[in-house]
Amino acid sequence: MPLRDLVIDIAPLRDSPDFRAVFTARLVSLFGLGMASVALAAQVWDMTRSTFQVAVVSMIMSICVLLGSLWGGVAADRTDRRTLIVRARGAAALAFAGLAVNAFLPEPTLWAIWLCVAWDGLATGVSVTALMAAAPTLVRDDQLPAAAALVSLTGEIGSIGAPFLGGVLLALWGPAPVYTVAAVTTALTTALVTRVRSLPPGGADPDTTDDGDDADDGTEDSGSLLDAFRFAVRNRVVGGLLLLGGVTALFNVPVVLFPEMVDRTFGGDEVMLGLLYSAPAVGAVLVSATSGWLSRVARPGRLLLMAAFTGGVATLGFGLSGTPAVAFALLAVGGAAGTVYEILEYALVQHHTPDAMRGRIVSVITTQGTTGGIVGDVEVAAVARWFGPSGAAVINGAVCIAAAAAVALAVPGLRRATLPKAPGADDDAPPDAGPAPAVRDTPAAPRG
Repeated sequence: MPLRDLVIDIAPLRDSPDFRAVFTARLVSLFGLGMASVALAAQVWDMTRSTFQVAVVSMIMSICVLLGSLWGGVAADRTDRRTLIVRARGAAALAFAGLAVNAFLPEPTLWAIWLCVAWDGLATGVSVTALMAAAPTLVRDDQLPAAAALVSLTGEIGSIGAPFLGGVLLALWGPAPVYTVAAVTTALTTALVTRVRSLPPGGADPDTTDDGDDADDGTEDSGSLLDAFRFAVRNRVVGGLLLLGGVTALFNVPVVLFPEMVDRTFGGDEVMLGLLYSAPAVGAVLVSATSGWLSRVARPGRLLLMAAFTGGVATLGFGLSGTPAVAFALLAVGGAAGTVYEILEYALVQHHTPDAMRGRIVSVITTQGTTGGIVGDVEVAAVARWFGPSGAAVINGAVCIAAAAAVALAVPGLRRATLPKAPGADDDAPPDAGPAPAVRDTPAAPRG
């Protein structure tokens, strides 16, 4: 395989100034959010000495992100998405400024933190949903996997570097200056997004003749979430992805079990626990950094199903592993498989969803991931009480394996789904792939 097929494809950054601005804004924003999250947990703990109160703040954030995503999905399909993102990020900057002001007070109040966190959660839910809905219109259809890999890489870099930097700044200055930095970086992202052209919803519907199962389903769209659900149920590719994504979100890698497994199975310490937490990110970064080949896969739907199956096998193997080295390796494999899945899921959902419905479909996927993670922690903790942490991991992995196999058999449209090829690329698709969808040129409209 040529080296160019291994290195991450940066063509979306090179070809689209709008995507470049959004990419930079997302990276800067993630660092601000990551630093603030560390300061928030530390400040609440210092004020209350209660892990429960730290969990309450996290719960408020999760619930508000969920609500913001649902409302933002509907709004993103009814109004200019750039305007929506700018307003939401501006609101988030005010929330961080409020946290900073409260932290500078001689006696900060907990209710002010709750209020600011709720405000930030709503704003974040809206902006993330609108951004995900708008991103496909910033690049060509054949660049969707590359764009997804770049977006994924920013998240992984932020999750690794931002908490560390936040901890350093927290130790040097305390929480108030960290919140101030977060407010400034969020304001900077708002300014960057204003450079992007206007992004009204309702562009041309995707060509879905490639798998033979996604012809016009006759769904009438009144702009409601119910219409988006109806479209997803009737569309073989999107419906299959939502079905499989719901199961994998609920029975994902059981991170909540790590402390108990380190203590009871591996007999390790905090260093070993930290390594286990970092293992999935190691696999994810390796895949993102070498993801150029994903844009050239002839059968992305089939590869996505294989990635879901592999992730289940890795989770099952983690439950059976008896040594930290094997556990780390399997978690890294799971992280790599999960990243392949996420990149292809993003590209397939965006390509097979009409632009007028992208905001709501993205909000459904975001909601699915958020609620799946919360309920999944409860599920695996309950199973671990009966079967132990290793048994719970084995059960979760087995469910993911069975779900991938069942969806592969029951939803042939997803198994056969394809993506557009770059202009001039060799056509190496199988004979039954059908005609490739037309590639939409990147719009050259002036930035507003």
